[in-house]
Amino acid sequence: MVVIIGAGTTVTSNLITSGFVSVSFSLSPTVERLFQLGDFDPFDVNVQTQESISITNFGGASSSLALAPSAACVDSTARMDVTITPAPCTGSTVPITRTGTDALFINSFSYSKDSQGFGQETWSLQGKPILVGFTGSTVFIQGFAEGNQLVGTDIVSDDGVALTSSTTGLFDAEARNLQVSAGSPGIGQDDTQQFGKVTAIGGGVGKEDGKRGTASANVPHQIVFF
Repeated sequence: MVVIIGAGTTVTSNLITSGFVSVSFSLSPTVERLFQLGDFDPFDVNVQTQESISITNFGGASSSLALAPSAACVDSTARMDVTITPAPCTGSTVPITRTGTDALFINSFSYSKDSQGFGQETWSLQGKPILVGFTGSTVFIQGFAEGNQLVGTDIVSDDGVALTSSTTGLFDAEARNLQVSAGSPGIGQDDTQQFGKVTAIGGGVGKEDGKRGTASANVPHQIVFF
């Protein structure tokens, strides 16, 4: 185990300039053994490895990224360049660089902020599956992005989710959640939440006193082999 010091660890991204709160990276292999009759040794082995990164940053430090479902068999444009340079207590670790053609695809985005304090954004990223011995071609196409957000006079001016209707109008559906409890003073909330198609993510505000917000977006991707 290598102990990493957060104050010395740096993260850079083409969509986020600063304000990184936390970052995690995962490289997870899946091993499939092709067993055969008459032998405990497998005929062959298929190895598929999946990369993923999760980033949380303060609002006001990211830029907006337009989303569009893939209309052709080409890689999605919902990607992020990320470089993670860890600061170990002892020894050294290899920096994680996923930029250019190795940039990871954005699976989801969320934003949250209380009435006091800074807003925070969370990005979930994944790479194409790494297939040992595969000689064909692959593309990662982007699907229809959808999400939701709170609306109202006490909601932040920009929660990082650009929402619209799938057909016409401002949104597809609307929900209302009211909750309050007895007590002194017995504070509660009456929230209106809208659901619809997401056309852009990122760029949520940081400090906006007296305002709160919650929003999320799902950006589905599908691997295509040919």
